[in-house]
Amino acid sequence: MSAVRLLCAVVAPKQLTWAEGALTMGNGARSVFLTQQQKKERLADRMGILVDIWESDNNTALTYPHVEEALSTHGIHLSRTRWSYLINGTGSLVTDQELLKGISEYVFAVPASYLCDLNSETPPEVEARMEFLVQMRKLKVKNFAARNLGATSPETLRTITRIIDASMNGEDE
Repeated sequence: MSAVRLLCAVVAPKQLTWAEGALTMGNGARSVFLTQQQKKERLADRMGILVDIWESDNNTALTYPHVEEALSTHGIHLSRTRWSYLINGTGSLVTDQELLKGISEYVFAVPASYLCDLNSETPPEVEARMEFLVQMRKLKVKNFAARNLGATSPETLRTITRIIDASMNGEDE
């Protein structure tokens, strides 16, 4: 039995409950416990989102030298290996709060809590940018399809557009 479950069972059975990887307190608050692997994956997912947003805003690929330069001007060191761990979710979990705060603030200009606290909510500005990127990508798919269909009847084009819209909205045509 894990220490958390033991605590729930012995110390405070009416005040704490354990279910689905989360500890629920008597007041309804939940504390989520993530494994090391889950933390690496969540951090990599968040980094991927931020990289996508950055690359969309800057119309170029975000490279290690750019990140290293942005951090080094603030006295923060980032090795190429650690950068790889962060964006790929491999290797050891990056827990250096100063580094994560620096990446958040100096590279991506988002609240540090987004990378430092993996249980935190997605900041509204990140959420809005993600939604915008999804819409932009949908438009690119439509434009690509339109350019490559050539001489197609208007009805066929409307049908294809409906299919693309439905698939991008998670609907079945």
